[in-house]
Amino acid sequence: MPPASPATPTAIYDHYAPLYDSSGQLRFALLTHLYLHDLLARHPAPGRRAVDLACGTGTLALQLAEEGWEVTGLDSSAPMLAQARERAASSQAGERLRFVLADMRWPGEALPAAAFDLATCTYDSLNYMLTEEDLAACFVAAATALAPGGLYVADMNTRHFLEFDWGTCAINEQPGYVQIERSHFDPSNATSTMLLTGFVGDDTSGYTRFDELHIERAYPPETVDALLAAAGLRVEARYDSFTTSPPGPQTQRIFWVARKAMAGA
Repeated sequence: MPPASPATPTAIYDHYAPLYDSSGQLRFALLTHLYLHDLLARHPAPGRRAVDLACGTGTLALQLAEEGWEVTGLDSSAPMLAQARERAASSQAGERLRFVLADMRWPGEALPAAAFDLATCTYDSLNYMLTEEDLAACFVAAATALAPGGLYVADMNTRHFLEFDWGTCAINEQPGYVQIERSHFDPSNATSTMLLTGFVGDDTSGYTRFDELHIERAYPPETVDALLAAAGLRVEARYDSFTTSPPGPQTQRIFWVARKAMAGA
C-alpha cells in the first residue's frame, strides 16, 4: 500500500463532510427525528416553522420539511452545508427548506427575530462551546429567533460520558475509508479532545490522510439551566437521552426542552 500523504489538523468538517453520513453519523439524526415526535407530543410547538441550529448535512432539517414544516438549517461549515443543499435539491420538500451559513452564537441577519416556532440543536453541537459565554450566546440567539411560546430542544453529552464512556481509541473501517479516533479527557476543565484521522482511497491508488481536532466540554446541568433561564428560555424538562425519564448519575446525554415566554408573560 502506498504511504498516506502527511496532514495536519484542519478546520473540522472541511474534509470529513463528504464522508460524514456514510461513516455512521446519519443514524443519530434519524433517531433524533423519531424522538422529536415524542417530545413534541409532550411539549407542543405553537406552529410549523423550525430552525435546526448546527444542522450539519441537513438530515433532521430535511425530514422535518418532508413532514410539512417550513425549515431553516444553519451551520458554520460550508462543506457540511454543501452536502445538505445537494440532498435538498433532490427532495420534493426542497421548497420548504433553506440553508444558511452562519455561527449559531451570532447568526445576525441569517435568522430573523421571532420567526420560528421550534429551534433544535442536537448531536452534542453545544458541547463544542468551550466557554460559558459561548454557550450563553447560543441560547440567546435561539431565544431571539423563537416566536413567543416557541420551543427549544437541544442535547449535550454529560461529563460522565466524556470521562468514562467515550473510549480512548476507536477504528471504523469501510470500503474506501478508514477512520481512527483518539480521545483524551481532561478532568480539570471537563473537556474531551479527540483527534479524528481519516484515510480516503484504496489499496491500488493509495490513501489521502486528513486530521481534525474535535474538543467538547461538559457542563453541570444546573449551569445549563441557569444559562437557558438567563436567555429567556424556561426549562420544561430534562430527559435521559431518547427517553422520557429524568437524567441519572450515569446518563450519557441529556435533552433539554425549554420554552420562550409568551408576549407579556
